[in-house]
Parts: sequence; structure tokens; C-alpha cells
Amino acid sequence: MLEQYGVDVEDRDIALEMKLPYLFTCENGGYLAGPMLQSAEWFNLYLHPMGFAMVETELLPGQAPIFLKGQRTAMLGLQVEQGEKHAVVYVGYQNEKLMFLNNKWRDSEEPEQLLLSQSELLERIGSTVTIATIKTIPPQRVAYARRLRNSAEVMRQNVAQIRCLCAKEERVGFLRAQLNHLFRPLLLDGITMLELLGQTRLAHRFTTLQGGLLGGLRQDSNAKIILGRYLDVLELTAATEEYIGLIMSAAEHCQRNEEEGREEP
Repeated sequence: MLEQYGVDVEDRDIALEMKLPYLFTCENGGYLAGPMLQSAEWFNLYLHPMGFAMVETELLPGQAPIFLKGQRTAMLGLQVEQGEKHAVVYVGYQNEKLMFLNNKWRDSEEPEQLLLSQSELLERIGSTVTIATIKTIPPQRVAYARRLRNSAEVMRQNVAQIRCLCAKEERVGFLRAQLNHLFRPLLLDGITMLELLGQTRLAHRFTTLQGGLLGGLRQDSNAKIILGRYLDVLELTAATEEYIGLIMSAAEHCQRNEEEGREEP
């Protein structure tokens, strides 16, 4: 989206600048980290100091095509293939088709670009749609210290819930249903974020724990297991506390800069 405003920047640089590896939150009873932090609240951590703001507009599906045609660029969730929605970027309108760039995984077989008629777009939106656009604003400083300290508390809450679940005998199918909102932040997205920071040793600790989790979830979906026999919760707690140490160090650095009125590096 920023390319439409003359800003050429890599996703990796955006993630590091907005301190994405240190950010964890809990929304609607589920935990989120890394690439799952996709709302304007999080993108604006990067955009506000640059003089931009992301604005989210909720629309009825039938309003989306006309709204998009009036925008230079926009982001929204579409169903690209069978499965869950993910973010695509609207880049223009040509020959009665709306053009979207698909932010896909590197090895994915999904198309890199989508050309959709209005009816095809409506089929992929669903019952509601939130469209994100960018506007220019006076540059604003962003305070990180409080957010980072809150992230540490969220991580501890996440681990506490995992430990509680791991102590009980549960059906494997039920445990699989907890993957995205309970296990993913630390045992998938957290690993990616640690690798982004160059923290390969700590990332490997979490990768080993991920293997234990997946070993338990490979059992028959109707089988009952005690997940703690597969996922070492003591090691998970220790690894998470080490990760929290990185976050608190970053928070202290941010606090000093905020007190001295300096911009974040």
C-alpha cells in the first residue's frame, strides 16, 4: 500500500521498525502475535511517525466495490482459495475488473494477482467487510514502553492457560481447535519473530516445544490424551521467560528514549 505513496520498504524492515517481535495481545479470548497483528492499531505504530495513518471502514458487502473504486489503494480480507480469508491489497480498476495483489506465502500456489468482477468480489467477501485505507497526517511519536510491558503480561497469561490445558485429559480434536488462538503465538509466530531478531538459539527452544505439541496432536482426533506428556510445560515456561527478558530490555530502552523525548531508532 505504501508504494502508492512513494514509500518503498520491505516487510522485514516494517516489522523491526514497529517492534513486531515484541508485541503480543489478547483479543476476543484468543492470543495474537507477529503477522496476526493486522489491524490499524498495530500498523499505525509504523505509520504515524512517517506521517500516515491507517483508517478502517466497516461496510456492507454491496458497498465495497464502489468504495474501492474511489481509493488509491486499500487492504481487505478476501477468500483467495478454499479456506480462511487473508489480506489482499487493492491497486486499481481496469476493464471492469478490480485488481488485487495477494500477499501470499513464498511457496504457495495461490495467484500473485487477482482480477475480480464486482460479483466475484462479493462472493469472496462474506457477510461483512472491513476495508483499510491510508491517509496523510502530521507525523506523531509512538510510545512503546507500556505496550511492551503489557505484551510480557499477555505472554504469561498465555502460558498459564496452556499449562492448565496440558494438565487435563482432553480429546485430541478439542486440542486441535485451540491451535490458532492459544498455541500459535508462542509456538509458531513467536518462532518466526525470534528468527527475525536473530535469536536462533531461543527460536530453536520453541521449535523443539512445537514438535512435542504436534506429536500429541497427531493422535486420533477422538483419542483422549494429557497434552502435558507431549508438550514440556516447564520448558515452555522457561523459554517464554527468556523471551520476556528480551521484551523487557526493549521496553527499558524505549522508556529511556520516551523520557528524553527522542525518536525510536
